[in-house]
Amino acid sequence: MRALATLEDVAQRAGTSVATAGRALGGYGKVAVATRNRIVAAARQLNYHPNVLARSMKKRSTATIGLIVANICNPFFARIVRAVETAVIRHGNTVIVCDTDENIQNELDLASRLLEHRVGGIIVSPTASETGELSRATREIYGSRVLTVFIDRAVKGAKIPTITSDNVTAAEEATRHFIQLGHKRIGAVVGRSTLDSMIGRVEGYRRALLEHRITFDKSLVVDAVDVDVEAGYRATKKLLEHRRPPTGLLVLNNLLVIGALNAIREKGLLIPEDIALIGWDDFDAAPHLQTPLTVVEQPAYAMGSIAAEQLLKMRSDESVDPSLHIVLKSTLIIRESSEKRISGKS
Repeated sequence: MRALATLEDVAQRAGTSVATAGRALGGYGKVAVATRNRIVAAARQLNYHPNVLARSMKKRSTATIGLIVANICNPFFARIVRAVETAVIRHGNTVIVCDTDENIQNELDLASRLLEHRVGGIIVSPTASETGELSRATREIYGSRVLTVFIDRAVKGAKIPTITSDNVTAAEEATRHFIQLGHKRIGAVVGRSTLDSMIGRVEGYRRALLEHRITFDKSLVVDAVDVDVEAGYRATKKLLEHRRPPTGLLVLNNLLVIGALNAIREKGLLIPEDIALIGWDDFDAAPHLQTPLTVVEQPAYAMGSIAAEQLLKMRSDESVDPSLHIVLKSTLIIRESSEKRISGKS
């Protein structure tokens, strides 16, 4: 394998000192025009690429943004990644994408590695343990050791700019939609109930029930603990085996909803004839399922774009209030999976 050309190689071919070659290619200091042109030509001939890491050691940071998401397999986070990349690349930055798999130790390790790469800032969807414990990264790294923006999930008491969606209002609207169709026994599948986003969704669900004088039944809210397909399957199966199973089901994550669909099919139930269903976050297949899926669509792309915009402002030394919390509205997209009206007691 051919070795990469070094700055020393460029200087030797151009007949200059390494320092002069560095100034010419780095765009700093005074270099005669003819000399600069000679150095640039030599760099092109040698296919020279600057050592970004070495440059970052001088500048103490790179033109690289770290992006830490909870699960890149989730289409919601994939949209956030695309939005962040589009925004930062437009400003000459690059992105390192990391996936915690909803594990707080993974989050700490990834945040530490991003610091080692001297990233110029981090956008992160912070996670929490099953007991609600926040990661050490939240306590020790974000905000204090690196410019940070939280996305999708807020951390109570943290003085870090945060971009989320209105989980409470969205869950209220989805639950109210069920109630207007006559449902009174409405189940909810939650993934990792200690997450700020999930707490908000359950609160919105509870508020809508109480608003319509429907008793909040804890047994109809199942925490799948994990946020994946298998967890959604197990939680939904538990609800379907309830002595009085729900007639409507609100599934609060789009990976959980795939598991829910599997459990409903295994039980031989029809949607929405036997059980109505609302998922969380739209995905490409949702309108094309055998029964098109009603969903709460979060503005993932807008969230990613705004988070990147705020971080870039911070990198440019523009003033950003650390208490900034931007909350975006979600949209209930009504399709056939929720559209059967029921009558009588449920």
